[in-house]
Amino acid sequence: MVIGYGSPVSDRKRKFSPGSPHIASAKRSKKPGLRIGGLPTDILSSITSKLPLKEAARTSILSSQWRRIWLCRPNIDLSYHTLLSQSDDARRWTTRRNILNRLKFIKSVGEVLQQHEGLGTESIRISFHLCDRYADHMDKWMKYTIASKAKGLILELLSVNFGPTIVRYNFPLQMLDTKKNSSLRRLRLHFVSLCPPADFRGFQNLTRLCLQDVSITNEDLQRLLSEGNHLECFRIACCETLTSLKIPHYVNRLKFLLVLSCPLLQDISLDCDVPALHYRGPLIPLKLAAPSKLTNLWIMLPSCHSALGFISSELPTTIRHLEKLRLCCSQFEGTDVVSRLRSFLSLRQLILDLTITDLPRRTIDILDLGYLLEAAPFMEKLELHMVMRCLHKRYRPEDGELRSLPSCPHSHLSLVTITGFIGEKDQLELALHILRNAMVLKALKIYPRPCAVDSVPARLRPEERIADGRSVALEFLAKSDHRNVVEVIAAFNLPCLIESTFGYR
Repeated sequence: MVIGYGSPVSDRKRKFSPGSPHIASAKRSKKPGLRIGGLPTDILSSITSKLPLKEAARTSILSSQWRRIWLCRPNIDLSYHTLLSQSDDARRWTTRRNILNRLKFIKSVGEVLQQHEGLGTESIRISFHLCDRYADHMDKWMKYTIASKAKGLILELLSVNFGPTIVRYNFPLQMLDTKKNSSLRRLRLHFVSLCPPADFRGFQNLTRLCLQDVSITNEDLQRLLSEGNHLECFRIACCETLTSLKIPHYVNRLKFLLVLSCPLLQDISLDCDVPALHYRGPLIPLKLAAPSKLTNLWIMLPSCHSALGFISSELPTTIRHLEKLRLCCSQFEGTDVVSRLRSFLSLRQLILDLTITDLPRRTIDILDLGYLLEAAPFMEKLELHMVMRCLHKRYRPEDGELRSLPSCPHSHLSLVTITGFIGEKDQLELALHILRNAMVLKALKIYPRPCAVDSVPARLRPEERIADGRSVALEFLAKSDHRNVVEVIAAFNLPCLIESTFGYR
């Protein structure tokens, strides 16, 4: 029989000398290597904590050593995404499927919390469609949170798949008494009811509190913000029962206040010196302590007759230290407020998000925004984000000479960003005014494309507007640039300015 080269028989008969490299490699392969199971338990716990809850739980079947390692997780995320396989179809569940999945979710949460070590817990998040009917189970989960000395709790009881008569879970505020819990620092509640007991002494240890779609009265909210609390960040959103918001003076550690979309809210009164305020909703009275130490202000209004009118008339006169201002609104008409425009000597950064919707005839003069250079003589950064929901007319020399405002040399403005520049005459006049008067200007960035292209109806031909804006900027603005600071940018991806504006997460 002929045996070919490389056959199993020939390999068995082939002999190697003791010094053969094949023998050496075989010896090296027998050396013990580093296995993941040989790592210390705390390192293994850190590794499994980076895995999703389902995948981390699967490691328990590897060996007896791995059985409880996955339970030592600093952040426990319990939601339909992590516990139920039907998460992708959560919004399509039938009534029977809703009940079965709630029961399955409650059982899974109980099993996880029962097995969890409870040591070193940083935060617990529970997110599912639950109501007061399951209060007994949720009370047990809250007791576990207190016993585990977790620093953060997120309870998101989503209102989806419930009828209008559903009773919300009454969150047990008495559990947060200082004597019972000294560890919880961050609390976020969604779709619950808050009714503080008469002897409730407030959040003595919390530094961050977020209430979203929470049922609470004005009086109960005042009781929550009792004297001696340590709140630094307070966020309240979509609370439909709140009609008045008053932050007392003894909440003196508050650094950030956010109020979003509370439809019945009629006024905001701040007796404390909060440095940052973000408000979204209709125009309501804003009362501040005198003098106010507010430095960062972000106002989002559904509509506004005039941005300059709001700045000159609606901002409280007690704001003397305002450094950053962002105003988002839709303008419907122009108004003569130039003579009443106040001075903001502390303002360093101004952001205006304006939607111009004065159809069928333009009455808003964008050139009036040039008076802001006089009103804020120490401003360093200016951003104008414009969406022109009106009839468009690209500027041409036959449309008349370009207007100019009185000379106003500005010695601090160094960075200007204009988006939604579509080549309108008053837009060009404003850009030229800034270019001529900003003495230390380092960059004037022109973006013909608006921040939100989808907000411009297709019938207004947004792509044609973008092309007109680019050609006007290159033809008239760039030619007047003798310092090489103008930059016309066709496309962009502006970052979200929420955190950069307020500097607080």
